[in-house]
Amino acid sequence: MAQTARLEIAWRNPRPPRRRQRWEQISHDSGTVHYMVQELVSTLAGPFWVVASSLELVSGGRAA
Repeated sequence: MAQTARLEIAWRNPRPPRRRQRWEQISHDSGTVHYMVQELVSTLAGPFWVVASSLELVSGGRAA
């Protein structure tokens, strides 16, 4: 019978990095709202906000 490697956590970060996000409303039509989700990224040049995704919320029933 072949032996398989056993996985084990060797180190766990006691203070994992936390992501900072913000939502910005782009537009508001009748029945829909568009948001841009941004995430704060730190670099050597300094922190800045980048677009992580965009989101469309549709009120009411099903969207086609």
